[in-house]
Amino acid sequence: MVKDSNKHKKLPISAIVTGYNEGYILEDCLKSISFCEQIKYVDQGSEDNSIEIAQKYCTEVIKHDRVHIGEAIVAEYYKSEKYNWILTIDPDERLSPEICLDIEKLFEEGISDNTGAILIPCVYYYKKHKLIGTRWGGIHSRWLIFHKDRCKMSGIVHAGRTVTEPYEPYFIPFTGKNIDHHLWMLSFKQLKEKHSRYLKLEGESRNFMGFVATKKKILKRPLKAFHSCFIKDKGYRDGFYGFILSCFWAWYDTTAEIKLYKYQKQHRK
Repeated sequence: MVKDSNKHKKLPISAIVTGYNEGYILEDCLKSISFCEQIKYVDQGSEDNSIEIAQKYCTEVIKHDRVHIGEAIVAEYYKSEKYNWILTIDPDERLSPEICLDIEKLFEEGISDNTGAILIPCVYYYKKHKLIGTRWGGIHSRWLIFHKDRCKMSGIVHAGRTVTEPYEPYFIPFTGKNIDHHLWMLSFKQLKEKHSRYLKLEGESRNFMGFVATKKKILKRPLKAFHSCFIKDKGYRDGFYGFILSCFWAWYDTTAEIKLYKYQKQHRK
């Protein structure tokens, strides 16, 4: 369980959390961001106890139709939030007490006027196994807090967050325990279901990022993606899970490339 961070002073931050039937992990997430002065929970039609849990910790709970990605909800609401600094987090994440102290210190000392977003160290878990290898393993930098007038949120999968010029992101360095524990996927079923939703948006997203798909690239994609995830990113260090996730990435990346090819072919007409 995550320690309740109520002992920390409230910071002028508006948090946005959205979920669907994730009551079994939501409470620890909300406890870990209790330093935020305002917490909005946007429920996407949950049939479990998510709303009841959210009402215990959030300043506002609202209902929303189901969407493919949570970024779309953030893009819808962030401009109208009370505070300039917006925190976004998923129910399967929980901030350690150490990273909460880092954030508190940053706000107390004053954030630079050229900072657009704050990124923190993050580690991913698959079935509660901390990933060492694969493209998800190791310590990642995770976008946690952003200034609503210095960033743009488009709701595009994997490319929906942008720090606008002349502002820059600020990275809180990893010191050992200051981290976002991301319980990324608790089962293979969840992994497939979530990424199947992402695939519906991948064509537009990859086109937006400037990628170009060809039949030749698609044919090479499965082996290239598997090699990158299992060998280059050392997925083998995670044993059987690393192998499964590398196979999954080969399927997903190839399918996403096909989506991009079809999207570009359609829009060339």
